[in-house]
Amino acid sequence: MNKVVADLLKERYPDAVRSIQLSEWTTWQVGGPAISIVVSSTGMLSDLLGVLRQEGIQWFLIGRGSNILASDDGCSSIIIRLAGDLATVRWEHSGSRWKLSCGGGTRFPSMSGVACSKGASGLTFAIGIPGTVGGAVFMNAGAYGSSIKDILTEVDVVDSDGNERVIRNTECDFSYRSSRFQKEALIVTGAMFLLNKADPAVLRSEAKRILQLRREKFPLEYPNAGSVFRKPFEGPPPGKLIEDSGLKGRAVGGAMVSEKHANFIVNTGHASSYDILELVNVVREEVMKMSGILLKEEIRYLGRRG
Repeated sequence: MNKVVADLLKERYPDAVRSIQLSEWTTWQVGGPAISIVVSSTGMLSDLLGVLRQEGIQWFLIGRGSNILASDDGCSSIIIRLAGDLATVRWEHSGSRWKLSCGGGTRFPSMSGVACSKGASGLTFAIGIPGTVGGAVFMNAGAYGSSIKDILTEVDVVDSDGNERVIRNTECDFSYRSSRFQKEALIVTGAMFLLNKADPAVLRSEAKRILQLRREKFPLEYPNAGSVFRKPFEGPPPGKLIEDSGLKGRAVGGAMVSEKHANFIVNTGHASSYDILELVNVVREEVMKMSGILLKEEIRYLGRRG
């Protein structure tokens, strides 16, 4: 991005624009310089998208950066993060259920914790899953047999022209770790859920059990981006395919295939984005040789890939 455009954005949004290191905004803790804008309302978001479209500038939305490999070279796209009005939560009684309305920037695991305390079932699977509500809708996040599509009623979005729209669950094209939001330039600004009422003590107990399972199963002691590869349509899950290929503990620089869960690549300290990228390629090639199955990434790439 040229300096003239950067100065234009800083003049138009003086309190929202700043220079960042993507390593501070991603859970892998890698990534170089970028310009970010924290957006606090749908009006501001619509205005920003209009400016970016007029100037021919690309944008990239980041929640908690939990599913992203950002280049150490940084990126030229404007990094957008939702906050303020776009990260609020509202709970209402709806007959025998809870109606939950929240902004796309709301922290997903925190919302799940509050749901347990209020006695609202359906979100315990999200305990410990890093990210925002917008990211969870984007990925149709799920675990332990449940996912976003099971409880979501509708989604508020702003399209690339700055228009606000409401998309119902049946229009979201949800499937395993997939949705229409991965195919269209739509920013999830809010979501609404209907949750059944339940005993808070039972929900808190279940949440505690899930957190313990996550601690035992996943390498949470190292920076990581969660599952790297998607589950194939046929065949064993990625973790088993990678483990059977003898890749647990395989390292490139500071990046390593986790000894605890093979579908996690961890930053053992000072890994570069290129260490991680090379290791992703090694894993894909070795699994293909061993099983004939081509693994596809669940992670998204930001900036130059090589």
